[in-house]
Amino acid sequence: MPSYLSTRSGAGVAEYRCARGATRQRMTAIAFAATCLACGIPATALAQSAADASAAPVPPSEPAAAAAPQKIQEVVVTGSSIRGVGAVGSPALSLGRDAIAASGATNSSDIARTLPQVISLGADESRLSGAQDASANTTRTSGINLRGIGNEATLLLVNGRRVAASGVVKSLSDPNQIPAAAIQRMEVVLDGASAIYGSDAVAGVVNIITRSNTDTAETSVRYGHADGMNHKIFSQTFGKTWDEGSVFVAYEHNDRGSLSASARPFFSNDLRRYGGTDQRSTQSAPGNVLIGTTIYPIPAGQNGVNLTPAQLVAGTGNRFDAGAFGDYLPSQKRDTVYGNAFHRFNDRLEVFYEGLYSERDYNQVVAPVGSNLTVPSTSPYFVRPAGAPPATSQTVAYRFLFDDVDLNLGGTEKNTLNTVGLTYSFDNGWQANSSLTYGRTKGFVHRVGLINTRALGVAIADGSLNPFSAVAGSNPGFPGVVAYREQNAINTEAAFAVKLDGPLFTIAGGDVRLAVGTEARHVEFEQGLLQNVTTPTPTPAFSELQNSRQVKSVYSELFVPLIGSANATPWARRLELSLAARYERYSDFGSTTNPKVGVRWAVNDKFSLNTTYGTSFRAPSLVDNLGSLSSLSLTNIFVQNFTDPTAPGGVRRGILVNGGNPDLKPEEAKTWSFGLDIKPVRGWNLTASYYKINYTDRIDVVPGAVLAEEALFATYIQRNPSAATVNALYASPNLQSPPEAPGNIGVIVDGRRSNLGSLRQQGLDLDSRYTFNNAYGNWLVGFNVAKILKLERSNVPGRPFVDAVDTLGNPISLRMRANLGWKTGNWSASVFANYTGDYTNTALVPNTRVPSQTTTDLTVSYAFDKGARYGLGGVIVSANALNVFDRQPPVVINGQSAWDSQIASAVGRFVSLSLTKKW
Repeated sequence: MPSYLSTRSGAGVAEYRCARGATRQRMTAIAFAATCLACGIPATALAQSAADASAAPVPPSEPAAAAAPQKIQEVVVTGSSIRGVGAVGSPALSLGRDAIAASGATNSSDIARTLPQVISLGADESRLSGAQDASANTTRTSGINLRGIGNEATLLLVNGRRVAASGVVKSLSDPNQIPAAAIQRMEVVLDGASAIYGSDAVAGVVNIITRSNTDTAETSVRYGHADGMNHKIFSQTFGKTWDEGSVFVAYEHNDRGSLSASARPFFSNDLRRYGGTDQRSTQSAPGNVLIGTTIYPIPAGQNGVNLTPAQLVAGTGNRFDAGAFGDYLPSQKRDTVYGNAFHRFNDRLEVFYEGLYSERDYNQVVAPVGSNLTVPSTSPYFVRPAGAPPATSQTVAYRFLFDDVDLNLGGTEKNTLNTVGLTYSFDNGWQANSSLTYGRTKGFVHRVGLINTRALGVAIADGSLNPFSAVAGSNPGFPGVVAYREQNAINTEAAFAVKLDGPLFTIAGGDVRLAVGTEARHVEFEQGLLQNVTTPTPTPAFSELQNSRQVKSVYSELFVPLIGSANATPWARRLELSLAARYERYSDFGSTTNPKVGVRWAVNDKFSLNTTYGTSFRAPSLVDNLGSLSSLSLTNIFVQNFTDPTAPGGVRRGILVNGGNPDLKPEEAKTWSFGLDIKPVRGWNLTASYYKINYTDRIDVVPGAVLAEEALFATYIQRNPSAATVNALYASPNLQSPPEAPGNIGVIVDGRRSNLGSLRQQGLDLDSRYTFNNAYGNWLVGFNVAKILKLERSNVPGRPFVDAVDTLGNPISLRMRANLGWKTGNWSASVFANYTGDYTNTALVPNTRVPSQTTTDLTVSYAFDKGARYGLGGVIVSANALNVFDRQPPVVINGQSAWDSQIASAVGRFVSLSLTKKW
């Protein structure tokens, strides 16, 4: 039975050899665990020290066959600067290639979300609203959000190095720029790590380790389908090794179709079927005359010319269901080329290169432009309802359904990454490593369906726009008022790093090891805006913004094996201590120093204890701190509805201003963790971890239901604004919505990023993995549990902490994923159950309870023998189904929606078939 055995160990690093001779690499235990699992039934691998690496049998994912031995290659793991040590005391998880394949995930962000510790709050391609500033994600970038604290509080690395941020009006690290075909494993450290990596590593670190040092050529095609949507993926990889080095190249084409808003009934704004009210817009065609709270629908078929006052009768009004129009998910196409290479000139000197180019195009069909138009009595079409008091103007809610023909919102994002470096090894075990990295992301978004605010009033007054008409061809002046906005942004990240690490001296427990290093980073953000929303004529105007910063840092890390194999006692097989600190100076806001201490105590082969303490921070991104409310330089302005318990029908019309804030200061956090690793019986690994985070000066935005918590956010809310204030916002080039009569606007919400108070979170993580064999095959039973014990927020500085867990827009306290894996001969299968606990819908008064939800995923694979006929040798056929039983999202009435996109997926059952050929 194949298994991995440790053949040489020392100071947390070992040379591992597969018992069947398949691979031979010198690596640390967390990397070994992932590699070992990459040849077995998919599972989440737990971090462990090399000396404790389990020799439990793990079944192969394809028929056993002797493969060419690989070159010995040093692997540095996540969470440490010292080769072969690992993140001492820190809880960590690792997903290997087969775990990724069995998950059914199609990109890196979805791979990460198979872990219950990754919560789908904040930025995502599926929404332009919600908690944690999701509305600023105009380029539909996806991120990773550990613990639900925030996308920007999770540091994304690729092979231990940062990537350039993505986004036009939000700074995000996009994991999907790394093609799934190039991923060897994904390592996650669930602990603050600013002492190792600097800014952003507050909730933890996600490190994508790419494939390398392999002799392989692999072709893969995949087709997936859900009701109303399809997904196609093609990838080709090639790897070649020689005595002194290797090269690896991967290409992937990822093409996902859009999901129409009409494909799901819960997208509708008519919430009556779910026990709510009709929230469909009165901006419709035909439109409605609005006088106070009274609605006078314009009759269908009316051309607006012969309309009489008697025909305008008060009623429920004409409605347009914007939620069920156009696309919910945009179509996305991404092409990526990734490559790496290294060459060893001699026993001392090695050079390496890593490169990436990724281009993503996206497009979404949106609803035709609608607006509450102010129609003066001088308009040739002006009609006042019978019995209404005389007025010099009135409001007509209208939708340009027959005129707005360009309904596409889309853009592109291009990512590049290039790294060159060298490694020099000394005779005494020390090594120098230096690298130069340059990353660049260029984003572009084109938004149509806007209105030139100055031309609109002229067109209504002179009669070239007829808002009383409900037939095509009635608005010849529409081309003169329709407007657009085009934004582009360039994010640049350049870094030069030098590190020295090696053994200092030897004590009874082993080698005391040290790493010291320095790093210089230059980060830059540039944004250009071309728009004709507020220009005097439809001729567009161009403006641009720029921000940059320099970061210089020095760091050190010390590893002390107090007890090892040479001085082990009956109560301590190993006792390891890690001390780390990092000092960083920022050109724009000063300096910060962050320490971290980690301890691991292995009582014996079956039981060990781990603990860490450290401080972390997040510097405001260049997008975060660029902009001001007075100049509105990097903001977005939306005319929209707000959930308001004090308003008739629970909805109030208002203006949201979001974007950057130059007065931001860094976020700071203190993190603790305590855990234990248990191996009750052979083949069973159980890890439990407790964590605590005290997070202050958090950069966030006010919640979407801000008016329901007005006492907390009074300084961000302006009720009954004056017409002058509203018109000043309408004059901004960053206006994203058609303007309305200032009298319609009942509130202005300052949703710009701010240091919004503090967060205190405590929780437990539990991960279990049990492998065994019987007459029916090889089995794996596993589960991963993320339990939040406490989540308290002080949403405004100086205010008391309030319980926020299990409420709308906040993390849910209990999330679990269980799996059962099986393999016999050429067949293998895995089934996963995903559980999300219940929570409270605070958007309704009184609050309601949202039930828990469980979905099931399934993967079945067959691997043909290498000698199979008809060209099937080396072919793996896999069928996958996500949400097999097509569980629908629970009802969550909030604003104009009947479901919660931050918790549930709208895709439903997704079935895919893949063919992989290894040449």
